[in-house]
Amino acid sequence: MKNFTFSSFISLLTCCFVMEMAWAQNFLPPTVSDALRSENLEKNQMAASVVALDGGRLSLNWRDRVKVIPASTEKMVTTLAALEFLGPDWRWKTSFYYTGEISDGVLIGTLFIKGGGDPKYVVENLWRDLSRLKSMGINHIAGDVVIDRSYFEKDKQDPEFEEDWDRPYTAPADAALLNYRSIALTLTPQKEQRRALVTVSPQVDGLEVPVSVPLARRKACVQWRQALELDIENPWSPQFEGALPAGCDEKILAYLVPDANSYWQIYMKTISRQVGLAWDGKVIEGGVPEAAQLLFDAWSDDLGTLVKLTNKFSNNVFAKHLLLTMAAKDSPQVPASYSHARKIVEQWLTLAVKTTPGEITLDNGSGLSRKSRVTAHAMTKLIAYGWRSVRMPEWISSFPISATDGTMSKRQVAPGHAYIKTGLLNNVKSAGGMVQARSGKRYALYAVVQGKNATKTDAPIDRLIEWIYFNG
Repeated sequence: MKNFTFSSFISLLTCCFVMEMAWAQNFLPPTVSDALRSENLEKNQMAASVVALDGGRLSLNWRDRVKVIPASTEKMVTTLAALEFLGPDWRWKTSFYYTGEISDGVLIGTLFIKGGGDPKYVVENLWRDLSRLKSMGINHIAGDVVIDRSYFEKDKQDPEFEEDWDRPYTAPADAALLNYRSIALTLTPQKEQRRALVTVSPQVDGLEVPVSVPLARRKACVQWRQALELDIENPWSPQFEGALPAGCDEKILAYLVPDANSYWQIYMKTISRQVGLAWDGKVIEGGVPEAAQLLFDAWSDDLGTLVKLTNKFSNNVFAKHLLLTMAAKDSPQVPASYSHARKIVEQWLTLAVKTTPGEITLDNGSGLSRKSRVTAHAMTKLIAYGWRSVRMPEWISSFPISATDGTMSKRQVAPGHAYIKTGLLNNVKSAGGMVQARSGKRYALYAVVQGKNATKTDAPIDRLIEWIYFNG
């Protein structure tokens, strides 16, 4: 009898252990289910996968083979592929050429600026490069400036997001992108005067902004951008038809200038004047002719630095440039296209990451798309592969850290122990990355909540991160 009882006890323990593992793999943790229920979300609105990276005991596969929209977690794929295909020391080149002649300090002819895909070529870089022209003895450019964008195929904004085409996050890729093609206005509340001062830096010739904007009586700083009702029919003379809610602190409002050449024109005029370089020509778009002579090449920051900015702050145009640059490196003789870049990444996913074709489908590399699709299973496989990759340090360190920085800075969940790339679109909230549990074990995590009410709360995904942290 005693032997029977003991054997039964062992059998019961074994059964419970198996049930425990089955529960861990096939059912959402109770805290996650509760979080979904409290926000009127159904369990089938969530897909999730948790995979141990170093021998941990947790595992979860909830609707992990269902194709979902990744939103900005698509950048995880783009950045890892770029690190492996291009290398963390890759740099973009912006080249300055001329035709004509240089005589007595005057460039009599045309200055060509050939963009090489640098996503972070900003006004400070242009100031440096025009100063370099000045130091080379060129005091006057007697001709036009031609911008060569042929490194990339011409990109355009997605009609799906047409309502936000004035927002910098919708900017198309541009091989000769300057300063994100945006204007940033700083709004500083002066509550006693019931107004907010409007300033812009750097100052540019021809840009006229209102001195101030009124403060609204509404205290809550909710949808403050919509409340301002910015009118940029003329992007060089923005107007406000609304007011800033009184409860807002200082805000930066950035908007996208529609025409890239006019943007170059106004900054070329401003900065050439500042560095003492005379120029009164026009900026036009065109190609660098074979007869043009090279003045110099200007090099960007390294790709490792740009990957960190791409993921920490979810920069869409950076991600688009990373994807297109892979195509440009593969076939430098033709303008880089998304279709070519996608083929490169698809092949890498199949051969290196070992995902099944169709499990991860990219669009423009940024996640600003409703055409992209992934499965949670494929994304944790990607994370596990990235964890073993020689490029792991650059990749993982580019993810926002919970309660610390980037898009995870305000999420007080497993503080400092979760490296999570986030994603957000209408009716889509996603997250993927690595969580280090209290035990020291590390786990790959990918989760998406989509459909009605999906973006109202971070709670379901945060509870999943906590489940890993406390139980892994």
